[in-house]
Amino acid sequence: MFNRIASFHNYQAVQNDLRRQEAKVHHNQAQLASGKKLLQPSDNPLATHYIQNVGQQEEQLKQYLDSIILVRNRLEHQEVIISNAEEFTDDAKRNIMEMINGSLSSEDRIARRRELEELRNNMLNLANVQDESGNYIFAGTKPDNQPFFRDKAGNVTYSGDDYQRKMRISNSLEMPFNDPGNKVFMNIENPFGNYEPDYKLQEGSELLLDKAVNTDPDDDSSYKVTFVDLGNNQFGYDLEKNGSSVQSGEFNPKTGIQYEGLTIHLKGQITKGDSIELNRRDTFSVFDTFKNALQAAKGSVSDASNSAKLQQYTAEFQAAFTHITKVRTDIGARLNTLDLQEEQHQDFKVSLAKSKSQFEDLDYAEAVIDFNENTRALQASQQAFGKTKDLTLFNYI
Repeated sequence: MFNRIASFHNYQAVQNDLRRQEAKVHHNQAQLASGKKLLQPSDNPLATHYIQNVGQQEEQLKQYLDSIILVRNRLEHQEVIISNAEEFTDDAKRNIMEMINGSLSSEDRIARRRELEELRNNMLNLANVQDESGNYIFAGTKPDNQPFFRDKAGNVTYSGDDYQRKMRISNSLEMPFNDPGNKVFMNIENPFGNYEPDYKLQEGSELLLDKAVNTDPDDDSSYKVTFVDLGNNQFGYDLEKNGSSVQSGEFNPKTGIQYEGLTIHLKGQITKGDSIELNRRDTFSVFDTFKNALQAAKGSVSDASNSAKLQQYTAEFQAAFTHITKVRTDIGARLNTLDLQEEQHQDFKVSLAKSKSQFEDLDYAEAVIDFNENTRALQASQQAFGKTKDLTLFNYI
């Protein structure tokens, strides 16, 4: 009985060892076939947990990189549109400068006006442009709504909002991929300070407003300056505030006119009886400039007041050009940020891949050595099993 039990246990022990060696060899074969060190979580639970975390980070990086591509495409599209808007404002400025030139014939002035009207229409079309998904680019956070509308009188209104749509491109950074239309085309800094001039000039006058600044932001009063001849090439002025005279004196071109927080600087040749009315306006819309310039283009070149208004619109188009250029520069800065962020993501992606490879990828040289050792051990176990299964007490009788 004792010999029978001992023989059975020897047989079972050798068989179990054979199965263990076969499992090792199969595991080595699977590793060599897949190129992976870890085939299942139980191989190394700690490394498996780390690899899962790395995989989540890689997936997050992929989403960020996809977002960067999307934002870049939209910003590049917007940059092209802004570039066209720059061109339109510059062409409009040059167009008006030619209108101021008295050498143009009436037919040429009509042609320039038609060209200016076409530029105005093109600018409105640009402001209402849509992206590849049908979203209005300059509508703020209301991409489904057309942002700009023009009525029969030529007045353009904005129906979007003041906000930007953004997309997350890293854990700590959201990138705006559009600009609200009112900030691009309407809220343009007034090149004449805080006021818009309304000229009432005498024939041959060359008087122009250089700058009118008021340090009191709550002063919405309208002002009017009228000039009188004092003789000896000297001029006096009378300053009115909301229709009432508040100050008068001799005009000094160097110091200008100063009253409370208001400072007025003028340029050009004054003629007796010239007057300029100043109405508060801190910013202006390029669409209003187009509208007013088209109206002034109908006037006569001999009308000093009309020519002064054309000079004003030339300055406004130049200010609009500068303003839109700043918008384009800001887009370029965002594109540079995208490039830097993408480079950081790619570097981190490579770092994650290297770190993951240390735990996951197979060292083929080491794996081949293990496979050979386990194969020899398996062969030894097979030989031992062959001898053990034939072992009985009858061999010793």
